[in-house]
Amino acid sequence: MAAVEEVVGLFVADWTQSLTTVAILALGWLALPRFHVNGVAFVLALALGVQLVVATLADARRKARSAANH
Repeated sequence: MAAVEEVVGLFVADWTQSLTTVAILALGWLALPRFHVNGVAFVLALALGVQLVVATLADARRKARSAANH
């Protein structure tokens, strides 16, 4: 049962991260042509970087919790 939970957790984490990345990119794709403000591309890159760090930390915490329970 633990193996099944691990596999499902990997797919859910990956799908969540993928959907978040796609949402950020979609917002950037819609915003960049409309807002002619310096720094919008920087904010988009910053949002993607923060999303990557948050997703990595969440995955590490999940794995640490799983290892502590076993």
